[in-house]
Amino acid sequence: MERGQVIPIFDKGHVRYLGNYGTDMTIIEAARVSYQSASKGEEADRKLLEFLFKMRHTSPFEQCSVQFNIKMPIFCMRQFVRHRTFKLNEMSARYTEMWDDCYLPEKWRKQDTKNKQGSVATEELDHDMINRRVSESYRRDYEEYQWLLSIGVAKEMARFVFPVANYTEIVITAGLHN
Repeated sequence: MERGQVIPIFDKGHVRYLGNYGTDMTIIEAARVSYQSASKGEEADRKLLEFLFKMRHTSPFEQCSVQFNIKMPIFCMRQFVRHRTFKLNEMSARYTEMWDDCYLPEKWRKQDTKNKQGSVATEELDHDMINRRVSESYRRDYEEYQWLLSIGVAKEMARFVFPVANYTEIVITAGLHN
């Protein structure tokens, strides 16, 4: 990936590649320190990398990291950080004014009757009507937020009116193992 390359996600989100630390040689040197061996040439180093990856010897990969900027709905963010294995910094609605960006799916799904955590695609729902009503709810929420700010309510409290469909933005740094 090129630094700055953006991959769009959902309707208003993105993943932007910010950069990386480390190279193949960083991984090779980390692996070879285990048995105090220097590089054995380009071909041997390539084979070592392939072996480490195939055999899941991941600690040498932990010496390298990648960094991304991600904009996603808050409900995705909550799942994203459940098993957090990276460093992150999130946009703070305590210090900055929130956007009126909320996720709105093209198609709504019905609750699965057999799997409490699942949903199923359906044409039984009136997707256009649902989107109109949810969009109106988002609009009202943002108006209430703006009104709260206008009367002097602190940003850290005014944000309470936003749904988890509102977008947030983070910068993460993760080791290649993760």
